[in-house]
Amino acid sequence: MRIKQKKLGYAFKDEVFKVTHPFGHFKRHKINNDDEWADTFIPNYNLEDDDVRTHSPWRLAILASIMMIIFAGIFFRLFHLQVVMGAENKQRADSNRIQLKVIHAHRGVIYDRNNKVLAENTPGFRIGKNIITRDESLMFEAKQDPSLNKLEIDSIRRYPQGEAISHVLGYVGQISEDELKDTQNKNYKLGDRIGRSGVEQVYESVLKGIDGAEIIEIDASGNKLRTLGRVEPIPGQNVHLSIDLDLQKATYQYLSTAINKEKICCGAAIVQNPNNGQILAMVSIPSYDNNAFTDPGKNNLISNYFNDPNSPLLNRAISGTYAPGSTFKIASALAGLSSGKITGSTQIEDTGVMKIDTWSFANWYFISSGKTDGMVDVVKALERSNDIFFYQLGALVGEKTLGDTAKKLGMGKKLGIDLPGEADGLIPDGAWKQKNIGDVWYPGDSLHMAIGQGFVLVTPLQILSETSFIANSGTLLRPSVVDFISKADNQIIKQFKYDPLVNNIFKKADIDLVKSGLSRVPQSQGTAWPFFGFTIPTAGKTGTAETGEVGKTQAWYTSYAPIDNPQLTATVLLEKGGEGSNVSAPVVKDIFTWYFSPDKNHLSDFGGVHFASASAKILGE
Repeated sequence: MRIKQKKLGYAFKDEVFKVTHPFGHFKRHKINNDDEWADTFIPNYNLEDDDVRTHSPWRLAILASIMMIIFAGIFFRLFHLQVVMGAENKQRADSNRIQLKVIHAHRGVIYDRNNKVLAENTPGFRIGKNIITRDESLMFEAKQDPSLNKLEIDSIRRYPQGEAISHVLGYVGQISEDELKDTQNKNYKLGDRIGRSGVEQVYESVLKGIDGAEIIEIDASGNKLRTLGRVEPIPGQNVHLSIDLDLQKATYQYLSTAINKEKICCGAAIVQNPNNGQILAMVSIPSYDNNAFTDPGKNNLISNYFNDPNSPLLNRAISGTYAPGSTFKIASALAGLSSGKITGSTQIEDTGVMKIDTWSFANWYFISSGKTDGMVDVVKALERSNDIFFYQLGALVGEKTLGDTAKKLGMGKKLGIDLPGEADGLIPDGAWKQKNIGDVWYPGDSLHMAIGQGFVLVTPLQILSETSFIANSGTLLRPSVVDFISKADNQIIKQFKYDPLVNNIFKKADIDLVKSGLSRVPQSQGTAWPFFGFTIPTAGKTGTAETGEVGKTQAWYTSYAPIDNPQLTATVLLEKGGEGSNVSAPVVKDIFTWYFSPDKNHLSDFGGVHFASASAKILGE
């Protein structure tokens, strides 16, 4: 057995020295004897206790295998990171170095029929989903706030006319997370604005542009180093309305004045071209400022709008439903004539009161003055709005014929205007009453229906369409507010034109009889006293409908002008405003006065001048 000489390891030499240091002096002794050496460094060391160390080839092989496995693992990990995951890791690295900054597309501009701007864009600032003011952006810049790196230049929607036309235009609001989940909204991002009402909502896909992007390189602090690429945004297309802004503003002012004068809350007015169905003005009061939804300084108004009991966000012109009162007599007259139950020569005596069993049905004229109109034909019945004539007519034709005729004129269903929220209204019948009221249809229900009371409900838009139907001699047109769509350079992309909804379903002679009756309403024996002596020949129908509240009636007037060549149809409703002849007819007259005036400049203050010579108020309906 060979004893290893270097007992304490291979790092030691064969000879070592014993070092002593008494009193700090060192002595160097050469030690040759193994035992002496060992005992000097390691007291009581015994050679026999030490293991004999030898190199085993198996140990070397295992150690080599472990090292190979470790290096192989490192190699395959590097291979996975650099080759298999190389593209993904490169993308991650680039994402930390390269950013995609959105360039927001301008929303399409909305114009009136004379190219006056109704909705436009102003430069704005946005951080994430929040719109901030210019002052706030300057504050971030002054403080070198890190949020400044996320600042985006955006277009803020602005409505120069505010409340005067807000129900037509609508507004834009921030898209919700739930809406973003809809595949139809795949081109939107959190913080983007989307049309919420009016034209903004219906024509959202047209008005919204396609965002662009700037690819930039940034440093570790997020500061821009350089631009690597740019994709230009595509602006939205422009929408041109049939609305006449000046007429719209005049209508808004006239209706507001009447509402304030009568100390009521609400009303609606619509003006239409009866020859093509285009809406020229549409007003609903109370209104709202649609700038509140995009101007951070007006956020406090939004909650007020939603909590207001008078519902300023409701477009009463198309969404409000009301009893039509005597404006429904236009449909009743056509129902009697077209069914053959009456003719132009049919006369019914006005007895003041009509009785069915124990129930009495009185004429408004008899109630107010104790007088009657004598023998009445259909023309005089419309002129005087004679209830007795139409009660008898309702009994003759019944609710089915009345209802079918009203539906042909566009009531009881949506007319399809290109605005959201249009209501159906209600044209009832026996089946409806049984289902919803739990009772049968009585003869008295038909009498009430014939004068536009009972269960009948209509929108102001439907009464306007009924009136335009008579004005254009028997064509029911789809109402619309958009004329055409253009590119940013105003090149026309789409011109809107709609086929008639109803045409040639009534005899011309029957329509002419109704026209004759309506043309006498604004004359000296008619119910529209504010139009007596008006220089422009007009036709129209007053309406006063009960609401269920004592002394509170819906006030209607619907009219067209001029008689021989109708250019304008107008319908005005004042909620719980009183008699249509007293409060609604003057508003229509102001609208006609302004529109047909050869010099509109002197009427620019919308003072409500009148052309009528009559100054005394008379009893009317």
